[in-house]
Amino acid sequence: MKFLITYCKRILILLALYSSSRIYFYLNNNDTINPYYFLEFIAGLRFDISALAYINIPLFILLILPHNLRSRKNYHKLTNYLFYIVNIPFLLVNNIDIEYFKFTQKRSTADLFQLMSLGNDAKYIIPQFAKDYWPITLFSIIQLYLLFKVKEIPKHKFSLSLKGISKQLLILVLSSGLFIISARGGLQLKPINTINAGELCGSQNTSLILNTPFCILHSLNEKALQTYNYFKKQELENIYSPVHTPYSKVINKKNIVILIMESYSKEFVGHHNDGKSYTPFLDSLMEYGIVFNNAYANGLKSIEALPAITASIPTLMDNPFITSNYGQNQFESLASLLNKEGYNTSFFHGGQRGTMGFYSFTRKAGFQEYHGLEEYNNTIDFDGSWGVYDIPFMQYFASELNKKKEPFFTTFFSLSSHPPYVLPKNYNHQFKEIGIRESIKYTDDAMQQFFEKIKDEDWFRNTLFVITADHTSGKNYNKNYKNRIGRYAIPLLLFKGDSSMVGENNSIVQQIDIMPTILEEVSYTKPYLAFGKSLFSGESWAISKLHSNYHFITDKGIIRNKLEDYQNFNDWDFKENSTKENPNTKLLKAIKQDYNYRMKNNKLKHEN
Repeated sequence: MKFLITYCKRILILLALYSSSRIYFYLNNNDTINPYYFLEFIAGLRFDISALAYINIPLFILLILPHNLRSRKNYHKLTNYLFYIVNIPFLLVNNIDIEYFKFTQKRSTADLFQLMSLGNDAKYIIPQFAKDYWPITLFSIIQLYLLFKVKEIPKHKFSLSLKGISKQLLILVLSSGLFIISARGGLQLKPINTINAGELCGSQNTSLILNTPFCILHSLNEKALQTYNYFKKQELENIYSPVHTPYSKVINKKNIVILIMESYSKEFVGHHNDGKSYTPFLDSLMEYGIVFNNAYANGLKSIEALPAITASIPTLMDNPFITSNYGQNQFESLASLLNKEGYNTSFFHGGQRGTMGFYSFTRKAGFQEYHGLEEYNNTIDFDGSWGVYDIPFMQYFASELNKKKEPFFTTFFSLSSHPPYVLPKNYNHQFKEIGIRESIKYTDDAMQQFFEKIKDEDWFRNTLFVITADHTSGKNYNKNYKNRIGRYAIPLLLFKGDSSMVGENNSIVQQIDIMPTILEEVSYTKPYLAFGKSLFSGESWAISKLHSNYHFITDKGIIRNKLEDYQNFNDWDFKENSTKENPNTKLLKAIKQDYNYRMKNNKLKHEN
């Protein structure tokens, strides 16, 4: 019994540490998390206990299995070493989400480790993270100090008599039952999963209830997407089909340049916010192009943006498409389609090769060229964390474009407006501190210098530029955007070098609409598959998924869907319920059914 008590004491200490992390998590994110009840903190214990039961299986075996080796000093050392080894990594990764949640709006899952292993960024980012977010580092150090204080193990031996052995077996049975209930999260029919968060207290703040280790453990063996059978095949195709059939007979081979600007929240752009701006150049450019006033990202991560923008594939599942089980599916992209039409296709990102899985994705997507830190080949412009500062790398980008033979399709992905927000020492700025807004201003300057360098080139007038964001920033300053829908609001501009495309569009659009729009603009002639629609189609909807919740933004209101519960709202805060059923519910169901079917069956390419 003493060993069972020792095991329980250690779990209780860990529970206290996890609870302290949850409190810090809330305090650091209380602008986006608004607890309805104190019960959310109590409900979180259920998920903490479940995660700790699985994590501490080695501790359970070493302490509870009845044998007299447990009384030996070396055995105690082994037990303590394993206790620290299995718990410290999970404790630290739980604390990472205290800040990282601002950028993803969900607890990290197993794809966090996949993401960290895609390149060499971790060795730069982790030290920088520890330095920049030193309060979390200090908090973690205090937790580790308290954990290392836990050492005591009983030296008790049990008698090898019938009574002694019987007592130990009874304790083993009792302990095993306790372990099973703890790991399952209760006595319900099925073990708890992430989708169960909030059920007990009726809260939507599932990230506050969950803990990161629980989410990681439950995503190690990613489940297959659910099969939906809302509609028969013909009815489904009548409601929604990602197959696009162009009517053009001859392709118009204009150049295409996509600029994906890191963390460019709509709230930073003066055009959308009564002139209050950190993007003066982008604002000026909007006077000469078509501005989409209701544009949304399909996700909250850079790794989700690239497939959405260049291949019209949103992440309507728990893990990003690139790192998911479906990342090996065959698919078409702007690059692979335009390659066949004689285009030169290229991708530029100043990070190290392997960052965010961009290199692997662009290779699979058919981009002929990849330009990153290694191709830039000048470490003097390395920012110490992610890659080359945006101003020099955009100048490099401009120089490379000036060498290209037309027609070409290229995508540039910026990086300087990303934590840890480091700007070049020789950059002349008037800011006391450097944060996201100041970094946005720097990248806007980079964009201005880029256009200054290319505006007089022969190819410029025959080029369509698409300027948008990968996702929004984790930091919100404008209360109008401090909500679930505002976190997806991004700028989107189409600009032609000859300024022949001018105006504003108020349709609800998204990143996955960019690919079909570009193919429409170049008069692409062959059928293809894209989950989005043309920006000029007149259709007005955008979709995203987070925490098993679909968010479907339409001009008839917003649908929030989890399992088979479809709730209709008239506002971004989900406070004003709509009394009318949204007619777009059927469209949402059709998209869900078609997307999951194609992902599961590797049907992401158009087939004749």
